[in-house]
Amino acid sequence: SPESLLYPYGLEERDSKTPKQDDGTSKKVTLAVPFTFYGREHRSLYVNNNGVISFGTRVNQYTPEPFPLADGRPFVAPFWADVNNILGGEVFYRQVTEPNLLGRVTEDINSYFPTISYQATWAFVATWDHVAYYGSKSQKVRVQRWVG
Repeated sequence: SPESLLYPYGLEERDSKTPKQDDGTSKKVTLAVPFTFYGREHRSLYVNNNGVISFGTRVNQYTPEPFPLADGRPFVAPFWADVNNILGGEVFYRQVTEPNLLGRVTEDINSYFPTISYQATWAFVATWDHVAYYGSKSQKVRVQRWVG
């Protein structure tokens, strides 16, 4: 099944959840280890309901703009969509240091990038699980994940 391709997630994995809110976002997440993104070290991030993991600032609005953004906000957009989880679904997230899961992350990354040597010592997992889109009237659902 498609879910078997995903890393484990949910409350049983001790994930946190973003609030049930249109254009909502997590509290500031302090990282256990600094994360370097485009040459800049970050020590915290936000998980935004609209499918964006941002550094330094929340990204509350859904802004379908081409990259790079004119204002230079640093973020990763694994699932950039107009999500309204009040209408359904959850956004889960956690930091990972568990050796078995880090082994799987290492194996996955090395299979996709065989010319580099990579060993995961920390990962951040965010999952947009069966979230509804703004204005949704039916049971349309999506699942997405990002690991970094």
